[in-house]
Amino acid sequence: MQKLFLKIFLLTVLSQGALCAKDYNASLFGIKSDGITLNTQSIQKAIDFISEKGGGKLKFYVGRYLTGSVQLKSNVSIELNEGAVLVGTTSIYDYIGVNNLKALIMADGQQNIGITGKGVIEGQGAGVIEQITKQIQKGYLKASIAQASPGLIALSNCSGINIEGINLQNATGSFIAFSSSKQINVKGISIKKPATKESKALVLKQNDGIKLENLFIETTEPEIQSDGQSKNITMVNCKNASGKNLMLKN
Repeated sequence: MQKLFLKIFLLTVLSQGALCAKDYNASLFGIKSDGITLNTQSIQKAIDFISEKGGGKLKFYVGRYLTGSVQLKSNVSIELNEGAVLVGTTSIYDYIGVNNLKALIMADGQQNIGITGKGVIEGQGAGVIEQITKQIQKGYLKASIAQASPGLIALSNCSGINIEGINLQNATGSFIAFSSSKQINVKGISIKKPATKESKALVLKQNDGIKLENLFIETTEPEIQSDGQSKNITMVNCKNASGKNLMLKN
């Protein structure tokens, strides 16, 4: 009955143009903001639905939204408004990997995707490390903490990427990793509180066309690490915790 009501409600709202046919409130898909409910499947269904309808924004408002890995699809962006926190689960088994990258938000081979807003992506680093350690001690994981740790954003073979305004914190793996992608815009974001000294802020591998603007990064590892094969990189007003300009490390 609940699913039928949701379907009827969505069709009614869309037919009336109340969401401008492009903006979708996360709550319409049963996504909970209580910080307890695991929303992975609901968020993924919302992304898939929006992509199938031609694209748009999945908008999150005030609250804590617990989730495991979700995959962005072409022409879909996630908007985290001020007060919205996308929280990574501490269970390592709720994260998936694509092309040797494991993260909370992923995409592979997609176009025109984004993550924007003034909200937060929270990695729960200490809790993730605790759970990984327990699994290793029990013999369930045959990997080091560094190898098993998920990042926050990992995008590969994508084009037309826009990441703007968000705050990322408490990652165990890399905060953001781009590989074999092009037309990348990262603007006005902050990266804070790495969970381990190995946590890298921004990792670039074989990308083309990257604009980094107004970034604030607070990590112990090199803030931006490139494989030396990424090209056409522009950096404007990008600072570290000491107020110095960020540098690429190949």
